[in-house]
Amino acid sequence: MKLYILDASGLINGFFSKDSLNLMTSSTVNEIKDINTEMLLDNCIREGIIKIEDVDYSKDEEIMDVLLSSGDFTRLSQTDKDIVALALKHQRDGDEVITVTDDYSMQNTLKLLHLRFQSVRTKGIKKTIQWKKICKGCRKEYPSDTTLEECDICGSPIIRKRMNAHSNF
Repeated sequence: MKLYILDASGLINGFFSKDSLNLMTSSTVNEIKDINTEMLLDNCIREGIIKIEDVDYSKDEEIMDVLLSSGDFTRLSQTDKDIVALALKHQRDGDEVITVTDDYSMQNTLKLLHLRFQSVRTKGIKKTIQWKKICKGCRKEYPSDTTLEECDICGSPIIRKRMNAHSNF
């Protein structure tokens, strides 16, 4: 079954499919604040065009590994992680999944997970990027999900460093 998973920007910019199922997470719904989009969402839910579904990604080793190894874990919001987990679940269930998002970090993670995405207002990413965290002074490497801001060895700032980029074409 073909389905679209929408982030808030997708619906805010007027995207939803009338021919396929559209899914949103409850955390995505909570991001919608303007009255026009709230009315659109309410109508779409009432007509069965959009359904709300949640997945607990914290128990999914594959998605946690990819989020951590890509370096995007700390850049993605809770809602972004919920959306990616929902897309991965449905892909595993055999559905044809397209995630609608203009968020570049989310697109990067989706691409690394071999999940399709579609932009609404932007061109989308041209390359996937993997990141690592290192000390600016002594170059000690830290896990990508570290919350430390200073090196525990030399006290220098911990920065994100681009490891590699791969063309999407």
